Amino acid sequence: MSFWCSATGEAWTWQWRAYPGVWLFILLLAAGVWAWNGAGARAAGRPRPPLHPLFAGGLVVLWLSLDWPIGALGAGYLASVHMLQFLLMALVAPPMLLRGLTPDALALLERPGLFRALVRRMVAPFLALVIFSVTVLVTHLPAVVDTLMASQLGSMAIDLLWIGAGLVFWWPVVAPVPARPRFTHPLRMGYLVIGMMFSPVMFGLVGFLVYSQTPLYGVFELAPPLPGVNAHADHQAAGVLMSVGGALIAFVAMSVIYFRWSKESG
Repeated sequence: MSFWCSATGEAWTWQWRAYPGVWLFILLLAAGVWAWNGAGARAAGRPRPPLHPLFAGGLVVLWLSLDWPIGALGAGYLASVHMLQFLLMALVAPPMLLRGLTPDALALLERPGLFRALVRRMVAPFLALVIFSVTVLVTHLPAVVDTLMASQLGSMAIDLLWIGAGLVFWWPVVAPVPARPRFTHPLRMGYLVIGMMFSPVMFGLVGFLVYSQTPLYGVFELAPPLPGVNAHADHQAAGVLMSVGGALIAFVAMSVIYFRWSKESG
């Protein structure tokens, strides 16, 4: 039994496999947010509110992206599923998870403290954009992917980096701390455009994946083949998925921001 999905070199089968490390991570994440919200409620002298439904949805998205079969296919068989994991872990789940943090919990970050100051600095829009872009670039370099995906710890490191970078990227949009009145709705939409739709990093990765004459990632090119799947076409599909998926997620997020802006203005 493996605790985390990684490239195994074994022929793919549709036989279910257990990954207890994934289950433990999801449980710890839920418990951490529950405890943080409780601490915020106690500090504010209010009862602990129930967890937001979107937070539960974010946990489900993470679980589906990390566990069998998506986690196993993306870890060592298909570059396109690996890219689907990236979209789910870095761009879909994080804004849903951040909705689980209550205002009282977020207010704890405004108190003095080295750790709190570090978090406030990391989630400032410009630095958040830089952290996200650098993480996306590094975790998609062929040498990094081929090296880390071969072990459970390496595969887990990439997954956690995606989740962490996604939380940092979405924080200024979903849960700004401290309050930044100048980061208005139009600026948030522009932030998403720069970070997802016109990101030089994502554009570059898409170009390499779609137009490269040979597959970029050895871990997927040399994996035991799945019936009817061509490694080169799989890499091209990964590039298209990053381009279309990123743009679609950005469009949905900007639509939500726009309608909120219109509602507040009206």
